Amino acid sequence: MHSVFERAVNLRCHDDRLVMLQGLGLLSAPFAVALEWLPPAGALAPGMAVMRDGTRLLIGGTAIDWRDAEVAVTAIAPAARAPRVLAALFDNGEPPRGAPGLESKRGGRGRERLADGIGRADSGAFLDGARALIGLGEGLTPAGDDCVVGALAMLRRVRPEFLARRPALRRQLATAARGATTDVGREFLLHALDGAFSEPMIALVMAATEAKAREGARRLLSVGHTSGADALLGMRLAWRALHA
Repeated sequence: MHSVFERAVNLRCHDDRLVMLQGLGLLSAPFAVALEWLPPAGALAPGMAVMRDGTRLLIGGTAIDWRDAEVAVTAIAPAARAPRVLAALFDNGEPPRGAPGLESKRGGRGRERLADGIGRADSGAFLDGARALIGLGEGLTPAGDDCVVGALAMLRRVRPEFLARRPALRRQLATAARGATTDVGREFLLHALDGAFSEPMIALVMAATEAKAREGARRLLSVGHTSGADALLGMRLAWRALHA
């Protein structure tokens, strides 16, 4: 058992990767499993052993069976052209208010370099910006990580070739994710590099109408203390850099 929170718990697997267990609802992480019910508070604690028995996970006195589980698609499908429904959301209006760290000198420089890298298709600038942002901030997922994941989600939807044509950049970003942030932040970043994201993020970037895009933005803003807002800032940054 890696960590325990009110609405989710994280399990550390044998390969050091994480699996999140959460309650019913949209998957809050691409590595999450939604359960019909979470074990009661106090039943789980960090450090507890997790054992596999066939199709079950055994944690203390709790057994989780996945035989009848449904598999969710957590990949963002690339669009043939820039979705017009996103323009109304990202071309106008004030940006959401994210974590203070993103407004710091390091955060400002990181966002500027990230946008520059996207706008000029410059791997060096993008990597420089990502390295400045990864690990920036406090909490389970630092604000800088959320911002980078948001930018990667938009690139996956609108400009998937950005990473596909730059395998060296992807490897460098993965190395930064493994060494510069929290375990959970690392997991979000590594999945994003593979094209996998939380369901609220997928719902937003793949929205079919402006109304659904705005609904998706409101839902994302409700995620965490500022995590959703920080991810939305990253999406907006990437969109505007691509369409400057």
